[in-house]
Amino acid sequence: MDFTEDPDHRAIRAAVREVCARFPDEYWAERDESHSFPWDFYEAMAKGGWIGIAIPAGYGGGGRGITEASIVLEEVAASGACMNGASSIHLSIFGMHPVVRHGSAELRQRYLPRVATGELHVAFGVTEPDAGLDTTAIRTRAVREGHHYLVTGRKVWTSKALESERVLLLTRTTPAGECAKRTDGLTLFLAPLRDPAVTIRPIPKVGRNAVASCEVSYDGLCVDEGDRVGEEGRGFGYLLDGLNAERVLVAAEALGTGRAALRRAVAHVLGLPRSY
Repeated sequence: MDFTEDPDHRAIRAAVREVCARFPDEYWAERDESHSFPWDFYEAMAKGGWIGIAIPAGYGGGGRGITEASIVLEEVAASGACMNGASSIHLSIFGMHPVVRHGSAELRQRYLPRVATGELHVAFGVTEPDAGLDTTAIRTRAVREGHHYLVTGRKVWTSKALESERVLLLTRTTPAGECAKRTDGLTLFLAPLRDPAVTIRPIPKVGRNAVASCEVSYDGLCVDEGDRVGEEGRGFGYLLDGLNAERVLVAAEALGTGRAALRRAVAHVLGLPRSY
């Protein structure tokens, strides 16, 4: 097997490192301590086109794949930004893959260009207090009424909910007891977050405080059927198209964080500058 690095991939690494070099350790320490979203960093990455790297070119993105997205996020983490930096752009980079693959033409056209430019922030609403890793046990319900759905339920660990306009939201539209399989009857929406029917509360946590993780309550949120991703009841399969790729990105971010930690440790032992 040939492990020679692709010239394009080498160029991506160099360009992302150049952007990240503008944001030293002190920047990230201040953002974490003040619980402040890294807007300057986010905007710099958006200006460089990195947030839209995996959005199809037809919607204004870079049209690249999971490999290139992984390189971007690994380099962000390795710069010392670690998960504070990676989490600020993570979902926008590849989390919209279910919309790319299964959303209607109108849905894709309405949202993907704004995700590609960084204008539209999107959160990820799957985990629930009583479901944990058992996604099929979620209780958030979406009940159809004409051409819209009313959503009621509660999600936890929704990152970037405070900054996001939309959320990729998994709901149950058919009770599990009425389904042939527990993975049936789940429906995915690109739902609004800035709505009186939505309550967002940050969850206190030890680290990665530049990007809040939130509890989000939905009390009769009205979601237009046009914001449904794919067919009703098939959301679990659509979700996997995003989650499987996301696991690759999380692994890349972990590698980058490890590189940053090793570099800092070597610098400390050898008495070198922290920028080493």
